[in-house]
Amino acid sequence: MPNYRPLAFGGGFLLLFAIYHFPEFFDSFWLMALFKIGFLVVAFVLARAQGRRGLGGYGLGLTSNWLGQLTVGLVLGLAFFVLSFYLTVLLGYESITANATIGAFAKQLPMLLLMTAVPSVAEDILTRGYLYAHLQHIKPVYWVLLSALVYVLNHIWRLDDGAAVLSYLALLGLVLAYAVIITKSLWLAFGIHWGANIAYESTKTLFSTASTSSDASTWILAGCWGVVLLLLILWRSYRKPRALRYSTSV
Repeated sequence: MPNYRPLAFGGGFLLLFAIYHFPEFFDSFWLMALFKIGFLVVAFVLARAQGRRGLGGYGLGLTSNWLGQLTVGLVLGLAFFVLSFYLTVLLGYESITANATIGAFAKQLPMLLLMTAVPSVAEDILTRGYLYAHLQHIKPVYWVLLSALVYVLNHIWRLDDGAAVLSYLALLGLVLAYAVIITKSLWLAFGIHWGANIAYESTKTLFSTASTSSDASTWILAGCWGVVLLLLILWRSYRKPRALRYSTSV
């Protein structure tokens, strides 16, 4: 692994941060798309310049289990976001006022998948992959907290949206950072993040809703991410004794 160099680390992070956020100052879909794709190109070049294996240096290497981790993440992200949506409706905090047709949704689905994948992986590299590549020398618990904090602060336009939004961002940040720690890659975290964004955009496309509470749906979503975090912790606790038994029996 390349040696940790604070100036190179800080300069690279600021470069990626600037590219990620620059198009947000302009109301242009194509500029946003160009910079998000450009972010991946710059991230690849930067990784090589800093002595890493391209995007694989950020935890996106095509290892033997990358597809399985991505699939599990997608299922978790989709399932728990959809769960939060329907809990909000069932509890009466939102009501569905109109439905789109399945045919109309199917036509939008390919673009929806692409539009959610690129920003998701770009933010995952910025707030998790890049940090993991450079800061593996710190204790995992501190790394998880740092990554979650960076994830929250990366949502610079939402920092004054109240406690519900900050709680939801913090819990999701912890989930995604912990996913990196337990898999030592970015695929599970990317899957969860991408799945949640797919579910968010899909529910917006399929349903028109009226809200009776400004914060209730966000608190419910935060609670769902808290459950996912607990599941990941339990999964790691289950895996560790099994790995220990295996290592002592061979």
